[in-house]
Amino acid sequence: MQSAEHYWKRTGCVAGIAVSALAAGPAFSWHEPENAARWANDGWSLGVHTGRSVEESVHSGEAFLPFKWNFEDYYLTSVGLRKEMVRLWQHSRIFTELNLSWVSGDQDYGEVFLTPTITWDTFPWDSSVDTTASLGVGVSYTTQAVEIENIDQRWLASMIFELDMQPASWESWSVFTRLHHRSNAFGLFGDESSQKGSNFPSIGARYHF
Repeated sequence: MQSAEHYWKRTGCVAGIAVSALAAGPAFSWHEPENAARWANDGWSLGVHTGRSVEESVHSGEAFLPFKWNFEDYYLTSVGLRKEMVRLWQHSRIFTELNLSWVSGDQDYGEVFLTPTITWDTFPWDSSVDTTASLGVGVSYTTQAVEIENIDQRWLASMIFELDMQPASWESWSVFTRLHHRSNAFGLFGDESSQKGSNFPSIGARYHF
């Protein structure tokens, strides 16, 4: 019989993915209304990022600490098409990103993920460097089971932890740092006892159009 902690972890993950997916869909009454044609044409960007996997996990928090990283021989190159779906008041937006990735090294495989993201857009230095923090939760599929993930699953949860920076003089371009993450979301995909997943600290550039 599953424990209460197991139940609430799984329920929280399902709810998070469901809310993100719903928010990325049709506009609701609480967002600022926009012309449909303008909405379809605006808010697009194309990004490229590259990174290398680390042993440390998101679960422990060490995947966010560069001085803790122990690199593995898995190298990521990724292209992502992103669309702004909804603007939330003045400080936040919801995007959806479709991403195609290739990983090489000790194992070669492809990945595709669809990940809704929510942003925080307001920082004190935005007049000089427009900065956006993003958190995304979605689904990911790889062309084969990934050995370093310690999970015999091709379908897993994807997560994006990102900081995007655009100096005022750059117009349509920005640079970003991202943690590119896959895991079983506390047993939502596969066995809960296997929680390693994969983490690729990455850097990239994005063109906004």
